[in-house]
Amino acid sequence: MRRLVLYSDQAIAANRQVDQYLLQLLGTTAARIGYISSSTDPTRQYFTLKRQYYQQYDLELVLYVELDVEYNPDLLDPLFACDAIHLSGGNTYYFLYWLQQRGLIERLQHYANHQGVLIGVSAGAILMTPEIASAQLCGDEPYPPLTTCQGLDLVNFAFVPHVQDTPESQVCMQAYANHQQQVLYGCHDGDGIVVAGETVTLVGNVVSLTPTSA
Repeated sequence: MRRLVLYSDQAIAANRQVDQYLLQLLGTTAARIGYISSSTDPTRQYFTLKRQYYQQYDLELVLYVELDVEYNPDLLDPLFACDAIHLSGGNTYYFLYWLQQRGLIERLQHYANHQGVLIGVSAGAILMTPEIASAQLCGDEPYPPLTTCQGLDLVNFAFVPHVQDTPESQVCMQAYANHQQQVLYGCHDGDGIVVAGETVTLVGNVVSLTPTSA
């Protein structure tokens, strides 16, 4: 059964409502979480922040995995043995490129569908969708070596984090939904989406846009 949690961010108090769904999916406060970094984090600055974030719920961030500079394939089996895997924020295009280079797309798909909980924050959440070009709507720059934008395809909608309630962003998101002929969910910071099997729960003030014909 799919168990997915898509966060816009994990930095403000409003995320606690999404966190409660995560705890329900995990089913235990003794869960072990592995962390995949979107890019090199030499001082483990962002990893440390996430470790502190999860500690407030007595969840343990046990493993740091980097795909580009300090890649260690020996960490993959312990990673996929964790109760949950956290996909970090960052540049979505760069993150997808290195997931492809390390041959982790199918393994993550299998994990999410059959093994543990997959947690995505910002870029990590966009990766769960069929294709990641929606990342441009929140300012990500394409990474030229990436030749295909196909994501993990774990859900049947597009996702945009860090939504701002402006007419311009609404127009851009609607245009994307129309172009892709796909429902688009836009999350403000503090919002999230929880997927449990076939049930999709929108948490917070999520913007929902459906494709319209020209």
